[in-house]
Amino acid sequence: MSQLSLNKVFLIGFLAQKPVLRYVPSGTPVVNFPLGVYRGVVAEDGKEYADYFNIVAWKDLALFCGENLKKSDWVFVEGRIQIRVYEDGSGQKRKTWEIVASEVRRLSERENVAEKKAKEEGESFELS
Repeated sequence: MSQLSLNKVFLIGFLAQKPVLRYVPSGTPVVNFPLGVYRGVVAEDGKEYADYFNIVAWKDLALFCGENLKKSDWVFVEGRIQIRVYEDGSGQKRKTWEIVASEVRRLSERENVAEKKAKEEGESFELS
């Protein structure tokens, strides 16, 4: 009988890059993206530190992420930690830690700082 164990992760953060949707040889969709999560620690110079977690999602969730999420969106991710061993191009064994998502929810778009300032000042702003 196995011992009681739990592997559950809840994260709220921002997409550091647009999700990359691809298909494995069997045709199953998979998406990967880095999720930035602020540590809650501010340095003396005012800089906030963030950790970046590799997120992977499969099947319908992968399609949702690939079609609906973009860089800078704030999202909630629920999943589990997975350690995967693979061989790199030179034959070296490598380990990677990733979060395998079971749920991803878009919370909001991260507002561009210049856009926010322009809104506060009542000006119009266009991205060039």
